[in-house]
Amino acid sequence: EKDKELDNQFISDAYTIFMERERNLSPYVKNFEISEEASNCYGAYSNENRKLIVYKNNIKKVEEKNINPNLIALQVLRHELEHARNLKTLYEGRSDIESLIVSYSLQDYALDHGMIPLSTYNDFDRILLRYEIEANYEIDPGERIADIKAWKYLVNLLKNQRISEDLLTARSMLYYAYIRGYKDNRYYLDAPTFQFLLNANMLHAFNSLKTRIDEQNYTFEKRLMYGLPLTYHEYDSKILQKVKLKKKYIN
Repeated sequence: EKDKELDNQFISDAYTIFMERERNLSPYVKNFEISEEASNCYGAYSNENRKLIVYKNNIKKVEEKNINPNLIALQVLRHELEHARNLKTLYEGRSDIESLIVSYSLQDYALDHGMIPLSTYNDFDRILLRYEIEANYEIDPGERIADIKAWKYLVNLLKNQRISEDLLTARSMLYYAYIRGYKDNRYYLDAPTFQFLLNANMLHAFNSLKTRIDEQNYTFEKRLMYGLPLTYHEYDSKILQKVKLKKKYIN
């Protein structure tokens, strides 16, 4: 409800409902906290202690932009739960494309926890890797996946409202989550996951991913979800069609 003020009860009820539906994530979410502290983010999830934090006062500020803080609180919860799912995916160690893309985002964690041989990186490279993963937050594939899945969830939740402010917001934000990290270099669009691997000096991963994409011929949906190469046509019109938005709703 737009007019209902965001309070702890709303956040904690939503968290309880989400966790009841996602019981397989419970080993990956050990603690939950609603924080009143000032923060420069809306939420956080720690892979190390598996704690999920929601920064309520920061979320409330979205009212100044005429956005429903309850909607953002739901998105933040889903986003952070998707990080927990990414960690679960890493531990499952499958070889599908999502598992592979998620593993790039969690490469430093995997190193620290003996999931890949330490000899893969020397000490200096390990420090550099952690630094580059943090520095490339915007194009981090794990962040993109969490953002896309969270907004997708909310669009599905709201789609029966036909046309509502919240649904429009969710569709617009899903659009921005999809285009996150794609940059036009005047010849083609830089794909965020490729760029992430290059910036983090994960060149072996970059080369084997390129080979895999050449061999597999992934659908537009998969390439978009995982930050892989898109054509200009796909970028300019197919994403808008996918989120069911007209260009006028996008600044």
